[in-house]
Amino acid sequence: MIPEMESENTAIEWSKISMYSKNMDKTNFDCETLVEEIYDLVKDIRDPELPQTLEQLDVVSESDISVKPFGDSLLISIQFTPTVPHCTLATLIGLCLRVKLEKCFQHKFKLDVNLKKGSHSTEEEVNKQINDKERIAAAMENPSLRELVEQCTKSLSDI
Repeated sequence: MIPEMESENTAIEWSKISMYSKNMDKTNFDCETLVEEIYDLVKDIRDPELPQTLEQLDVVSESDISVKPFGDSLLISIQFTPTVPHCTLATLIGLCLRVKLEKCFQHKFKLDVNLKKGSHSTEEEVNKQINDKERIAAAMENPSLRELVEQCTKSLSDI
């Protein structure tokens, strides 16, 4: 489980999507609307090295997010493309995406975050790291890494 982020506006930021997911009838939901809302949440994550957002750098796009029925819940999948094939921060970007999404979806959805196929030189290794619960938990226990993730995922209005 990911420790709580310290931002006072976290609850406000997630309220729209949390209300949607809590009130959702699992047999009757609008995947397109959910994809749009997920994209609205992740597009403003900032790159760890550059001053731009993941949307501005074309690291994430709405077309790279999918939502499908998964048993009695949903499978949310997001793929991202690092800025260069040997990006050393691809794992951190994936962690930021996962942390931001899990903040909202951790009990109701299965979540897969992956590099786009062929977009990174160590794609398989990075994908394994960003989808391993134990590695994620260990990473978020590191105070420096946790602070960096928090800064990258902080709402633009909090800056």
